[in-house]
Amino acid sequence: MGNQLETIPSLITADPEPSLRETIKIIRREEIPTLKTVVVDNVEQNLGILKDFRKHPDLLKFLPDEGRMSLAWVSLKPSEVLESHIHPIKTMIIMCHGKGRIQGDIEGEFSDGDIVIIPSGCLHGFVGAGDDGFWGLSIQFEGRGIYENPSEAQVTFAGDRLQVKQAKKGNPGLEKLLQRNKQFTEDHKKNPMFDLVTSGRLAEERLRNRFFDCVQVWSNFFQKTILTRSAFTEDRQFAQLFKKHLDEEYGHNTNLAAERGDAVQIVWDPILEATSNWFAWKMLTLDNTEKTVLVHLVLEVGSSAFSTIANPIMAAFQDTEYFAIHDEADEDHQEMGLDLLIDLEQKTYDRLMQIQKEGWDMLNVLCARIAELVESY
Repeated sequence: MGNQLETIPSLITADPEPSLRETIKIIRREEIPTLKTVVVDNVEQNLGILKDFRKHPDLLKFLPDEGRMSLAWVSLKPSEVLESHIHPIKTMIIMCHGKGRIQGDIEGEFSDGDIVIIPSGCLHGFVGAGDDGFWGLSIQFEGRGIYENPSEAQVTFAGDRLQVKQAKKGNPGLEKLLQRNKQFTEDHKKNPMFDLVTSGRLAEERLRNRFFDCVQVWSNFFQKTILTRSAFTEDRQFAQLFKKHLDEEYGHNTNLAAERGDAVQIVWDPILEATSNWFAWKMLTLDNTEKTVLVHLVLEVGSSAFSTIANPIMAAFQDTEYFAIHDEADEDHQEMGLDLLIDLEQKTYDRLMQIQKEGWDMLNVLCARIAELVESY
């Protein structure tokens, strides 16, 4: 028996070398690197203080990757604001010290010892309160933390109303359509027409009048586009939407011409004519969802991007209110019809993405041609 026991391996292993042995450590909160802001969609957003545990080398090594969860200290000073936002993963925040307020889908106060649970897609933001603001522990249970990779933060701030509206509905087809639209919009801002307006060259009245003459051509065709769309639609839901949009846009072209009076000159250019007329023609051939994408996600979003930059520059010349009107109205017009693009079949979204690309391609050619016609005048 004794000899048999000698063959059983010992359950007690030798102590590892001291240099290899793991030891207990105290990780001070101030030792964890701090992230104070994050850039989302080219906008810098304040985070107060966020200390992701995995940014500390010892914590990164200690926390398991299997069944992975993410943890971060978060803090806001008194009256400091983290703007309302949503994210695609659920979050739990344990309030460890101080006081604060939550805003968004709900309004309420919290203090140390409270736990805030935030399901995915819920709109929420925070404000520090009391004398010290608050410190909390932010926990995600589904892999990568919200701000673990700041350049790819898993968050949409409420300033991007289109994205928030869709993300709250949780529709992947439309969400992809809107994500693509954001990229198309950023690419559009590189169009030569933006350079023309910001360059200062339109301070010369001769070139400025030429610019307005070209814009007039497009404005006339835009009226034809929304008139045709409204006239050739029988579906009740879309007809109501198209009529409402028409009512709010009607007459902007004639107002532009009236404001300029005798300064108006007729411009004939085959490229400007063809690209402008393309949008009106598509109102006779597309279905209602495609028309909605072309008008609201391409033309209105493109107009809003341009008017936001052009309005303060052009307003100084006091020639027309055209850009001021569009700067005010176009943001709301972008959201028109989104509710009618939810829960469609994937093949429909594929078709919408195709017309979306075609529309942005045509709009970019149109705008670049306007810049070329002005520069070469």
